[in-house]
Amino acid sequence: MGVINAEVILKIITETISNKLSDVGLMFRIFSRAKDEESIKRKIDSEPEYGKSKKLQDLIGVRIVLYFNDDIDTVRDIISNEFEERENDVSIDKNKNDEFKATRFNIVYTLGEELEKRLNIGDRKHIIDSTFELQIRTIFSEGWHEVEHDLRYKCKGDWDGFDNESRLLNGVYATLETSEWTMIKIFEEVAYSHYKSKDWPAMFRQKFRLRFTDDTISPEIREIFKNDNELVKRFFRIDRIKLIKDMSRRGYFFPMSIQNIIFFANISIIQNEDINKLVPPIMIEAMTNPII
Repeated sequence: MGVINAEVILKIITETISNKLSDVGLMFRIFSRAKDEESIKRKIDSEPEYGKSKKLQDLIGVRIVLYFNDDIDTVRDIISNEFEERENDVSIDKNKNDEFKATRFNIVYTLGEELEKRLNIGDRKHIIDSTFELQIRTIFSEGWHEVEHDLRYKCKGDWDGFDNESRLLNGVYATLETSEWTMIKIFEEVAYSHYKSKDWPAMFRQKFRLRFTDDTISPEIREIFKNDNELVKRFFRIDRIKLIKDMSRRGYFFPMSIQNIIFFANISIIQNEDINKLVPPIMIEAMTNPII
């Protein structure tokens, strides 16, 4: 019996993940696929242990490609609050200090009772697991992984005797990885410069690196900031990753405007009374609930 409803389950998973990441303004792209019958057969035939000591776990595959590499752990945290990780099936490479190479960040998740009911795998439950695989990459590393997988990993014989060229190719990846961290540092320096010059919308844009839909700040908040530089400094020093995780765990659903982020950060971290008076009551009510 063929696999039924894999595409339906894939759509639900993809939409769930995409909505959760979009709600907090993360910059990402999402790709997904469900294996067809030919792909399933090819993978099962390639490994005799399928159906014995192991099951196929990537019937459904999702890949998140991030703009910034410091968002990787944040994305994992957000998705792992929605789906249950298979702890024994997490593949995250840890490179040595003197080593640069393509790294895996792959996690297997359980579908959960409701989705599992909708996935009809017929008589192949002993071969196909009720799971999906998530891969997390960055924009820079995505291209590298494709090149590495298709032109080196799958063609190892082509590289016999080309140790120097292989080392140089690893050097390309080292440059990309260094560039990713350098890029973040540049944004931080730009944000600091805007903080010093009191250009607060620019400070928040460059500090938080989110998909803001509106960058206006009300005259009332501008006046508060103008008269209280220590308050602005506290906003500037907010831990970006902590803020985004708090937004997700509290179920943030408001428009991604800079002003709303100021309101949320004030509820979650700053707790300034003057700003609190400006926060819409609906946000106070919704965002002061216990973290889920």
